[in-house]
Amino acid sequence: MLARDTDWRQGDLLTREAAAALGLVAAVDEERRVIVITHDCDLPHGSELCVEVIVAEMVVKEDPQLSYAKNPRRLHLAYEGINAAPLILELRHGDRRSVPKGDFAERAVKDHSLALPIDAKRVLKQWLAARYGRPAFPNEFEERLRKGKVERKIAKILEPDAKYLVGLFFDLGEQRGTEAVEGEPYALSVSVVYDANEGGADARGAAERVAMQLRELFENTYGKPDVATEIALDACEAVADTYLTLADLRRVDQWRLEYISLRDGEQGDFLPVGEIPV
Repeated sequence: MLARDTDWRQGDLLTREAAAALGLVAAVDEERRVIVITHDCDLPHGSELCVEVIVAEMVVKEDPQLSYAKNPRRLHLAYEGINAAPLILELRHGDRRSVPKGDFAERAVKDHSLALPIDAKRVLKQWLAARYGRPAFPNEFEERLRKGKVERKIAKILEPDAKYLVGLFFDLGEQRGTEAVEGEPYALSVSVVYDANEGGADARGAAERVAMQLRELFENTYGKPDVATEIALDACEAVADTYLTLADLRRVDQWRLEYISLRDGEQGDFLPVGEIPV
């Protein structure tokens, strides 16, 4: 079993040889790597009998649409190595595995040549939590978002500037859990949150560009706020992540590009999404 002094942490990589020894990948498989996803505190805890891992696929280039936990089913993480190019891995919840702790303690070996940066580990935690923590928007609101495939058009607007964006946050105010009746519009405020520290002026410009396009999309689809009968976009602004407060996050829900992930299984269109980041 893993002792209290174990140096294993969430986000650590197994060596290829260890992953093969545990039966998680084939010995000749050089395209997949295994990541520990069990929480740091649970790794040595006696009541936890297994270590959870994800068998991740290596990809050539990081997709901005799969960063910052924007997609709740798929995530791209970049591992850093000494004097080596970053290793980009794609994680999918469907590729989770459980390894008995005894087997893990006996055969698992950490790959010390690659490390997950602190910010990336925070994203990993957010992505793992989002799978079960995202609340649904009202059914009627979702139905109205499907009008004219607005949700797909939102995704297309976000795609060119996704690398600068932390997320898109919807504020429905007191209608957050309300099924509006016909003729009663949802009053919506949108915050396009950008990474102020990493992106700087470019990120702000990208977020402002996205906010402008979203305002045009909603007005063209639903009409201006004073005449809209389905969704009235009262505000849509670019917001730096450094200005977003805890009070703000408790009031809003994050809109994620979840319907895109459904294309993998060809299961249909848009599903309810959202949640504040952790």
